[in-house]
Amino acid sequence: MANRVQIRTSNSALIAMIADEDTITGFLLAGVGNVDLRRKTNYLIVESKTTVKQIEDAFKEFTTREDIGIVLISQYVANMIRFLVDSYNKPIPGNFGDPV
Repeated sequence: MANRVQIRTSNSALIAMIADEDTITGFLLAGVGNVDLRRKTNYLIVESKTTVKQIEDAFKEFTTREDIGIVLISQYVANMIRFLVDSYNKPIPGNFGDPV
């Protein structure tokens, strides 16, 4: 039987998002957005002025935060950091590319 992975959070785990403004807005309207007491969000809006370094940093932050269970990344953003996405091999948080 496969080992189960426990998510260590006091409440339920969040969904993090890295995508364009329209995609993020849709998820925010659905109630997925979160801002903690330190004003940290669970999303990064990727615009034309967003650097690859900023995207990499957000991906690394979201995949190390204990309160995040899933990281959703739009396909074109995932292609920008393909080496990071492909090298990520931990079960939690799971990474899903959104073919938007």
